Amino acid sequence: MNNSIVSIIDLSDEILLTIFKKLDNFDVLYSLVGVNKKLDNVACDIDFTRSVDLMTISLNGVADPGTNAILDRFCMHILPHIHNKVECLTVEACFLHRVIHAGNYLNLRKLTLVNLQLSVASHIFNEKSPFINIFQHQISDLAVTISDALSNVSMKKSLIAVYDSIFVLLTDLKSLEFHLNDIYPFRGPLLTGLSSTKCFSSSIVYLRIKMHNIDDCLYLLDGRLSHLRTFIVNLDYIHEPTNIGFNPTIIPRSLKIINNAVKNYIQ
Repeated sequence: MNNSIVSIIDLSDEILLTIFKKLDNFDVLYSLVGVNKKLDNVACDIDFTRSVDLMTISLNGVADPGTNAILDRFCMHILPHIHNKVECLTVEACFLHRVIHAGNYLNLRKLTLVNLQLSVASHIFNEKSPFINIFQHQISDLAVTISDALSNVSMKKSLIAVYDSIFVLLTDLKSLEFHLNDIYPFRGPLLTGLSSTKCFSSSIVYLRIKMHNIDDCLYLLDGRLSHLRTFIVNLDYIHEPTNIGFNPTIIPRSLKIINNAVKNYIQ
């Protein structure tokens, strides 16, 4: 019997999809987009382009020519080809500028920014920034991890300003996860004296956040997040809250609070 060699491009699109779904989306896109028309069409299927995780491209604080070459290929050849199919994007914050300018991302709804420096966050979440200009009414899910150690009062004020900008400027934001890699070095609550016009949102329904203590949580639960339905909080310190004039009756019964210390206090 004659031996036959079957090339991968001889396989049907259905079989190729089945095979490629067993691989990481990043590997499929990086390896196959632009190879030839058939593989390109399969690799650009919505199953591989809907959610793009670029955390494989990570400098880890080291300038690496190999990493830059991978980023170049994505920004110059892959993302311009699939940008309108991307709905969820995860990226190292230092690469955001290049990645965002590689396409229009008309369907981008969820953005995850990892290792974001507070100074950079202040520029991104600013009413004059290109990011806000493009995505202000588009992003519904945002996850942010701040990498800085919060070492002084100035950084504390910057953090509060970033909180406020995210709440106010992203007008269609439904879900926010805000993580910090460090504990707060301050004795008092982070949000002491927070005006009711700050950190205000009528759109957010899901909030996962790291806070200093229960007082900070109560500031956020005083009605300024009027449509909040799920509140997950990681506290640095658990103690009896100070008297900030909080009225537990304003919290809707439908609100799901995932933190026993906070839940026990307001019940």
